[in-house]
Amino acid sequence: MPKLVDTGRKVLFSDEILQNPYPTYTRLHEEGPLHYIDVGGKWAVWSIFSHAECASIAKDPQLSAKRAKQMLLSLPLSRQAEFSELARMLSLWLIFMDPPEHTRLRKLLNKGFSPAVVESLRPQVEIIVDQMLEAVEHGKEVELMGEFANPLPVRIILEMLGIPQELRDTFVNWSRAIAVFRGNPNRTVEDARAAQDALIQLTEFFRQTVTERRRHKGNDLISLLIDIEEEGDVLTEEELYAQCIALLFAGHETTRNLIGNGMYTLLQHPEETAELRDQPELIRSAVEELLRYESPVQFTARVLKEEIEICGQRIPKAWTVLCMLGAANRDPRQFENPNQLNLKRLNNQHLAFGAGMHFCIGAPLARLEGQVAILKLVQRFPKIKLVGARPEWASTFGLRGLMSLPVIM
Repeated sequence: MPKLVDTGRKVLFSDEILQNPYPTYTRLHEEGPLHYIDVGGKWAVWSIFSHAECASIAKDPQLSAKRAKQMLLSLPLSRQAEFSELARMLSLWLIFMDPPEHTRLRKLLNKGFSPAVVESLRPQVEIIVDQMLEAVEHGKEVELMGEFANPLPVRIILEMLGIPQELRDTFVNWSRAIAVFRGNPNRTVEDARAAQDALIQLTEFFRQTVTERRRHKGNDLISLLIDIEEEGDVLTEEELYAQCIALLFAGHETTRNLIGNGMYTLLQHPEETAELRDQPELIRSAVEELLRYESPVQFTARVLKEEIEICGQRIPKAWTVLCMLGAANRDPRQFENPNQLNLKRLNNQHLAFGAGMHFCIGAPLARLEGQVAILKLVQRFPKIKLVGARPEWASTFGLRGLMSLPVIM
């Protein structure tokens, strides 16, 4: 058995790390690219911190993305069978598939998320953001996550899916239940039950919605998914429900955290914020830098199909490897002055959306929403500032985001 570098609770999954993981990432970068982590004393994983190795692992066919069942390992062995349906439903998501299933589904779904299709949404996204900000008064204290960053992405994805906006809060609650389960290595039975209940309810909702949409198709994404076909391949009913849920979840969680983390970062760097306000053409590179600097997704996992060597260490078959994307995005071997915010950073090959075949299919949409929302906030409210010294971070280590962000507009 390899020697432990440290325990998961001390290194990666403590409240201290939740508040600010980057000093620990810096220290571990200095110690080496690979670390053995005991996750809460229940199971152990190898964790990769280097940018080069994380990017390589994401593209290596010797590692599998089929990791839904591994998410149950932190639960008591006697309770894991209760959540077999949770693991099965998650295994239908594109991000938890390997080729050839992944290849077939990705090819079909790409039609709905091509750069041209997403860019055509920019005027619509700008209108929605303007509508949400019109009611906000200058000088007023606002909880930016609850009043803007949370509702904006779910509002947009619901419009894309053709789902009534009245259901927005319900979908946010379901999404958060799944996020708590997915983002925590130390998952509890209660977390698993809430996530399973949310997935069951979401599946039933989309079952009814798809049935209705087949009778009355429109220009929405669900209608497109029903119709897409390539070389004889189509989405099965179960795949259709699962991808709708995954798109809703990813479309909400990643983008809410991009907006929240991005604004929090800018408000801590007033000179850079002023620079962006004066030079709005920087917004595209600025969003890429914010994604790198405060990554919404801090790690992703892979399971070894066979024993392989990583960073000089032989790792047995069936073990889990964590790719620490947040750490890779602060790797000094890849980025000059990695702990410095530079909105003009060139050749910014961050891993916030992953890499390889599982590169986030919704990345163009998240980027678009982040660009529009962040630029309009800093331009429309030039005196925006933080309230209090330290906001509250959500207790989801893998999905880094704020619970609240009080500001004065």
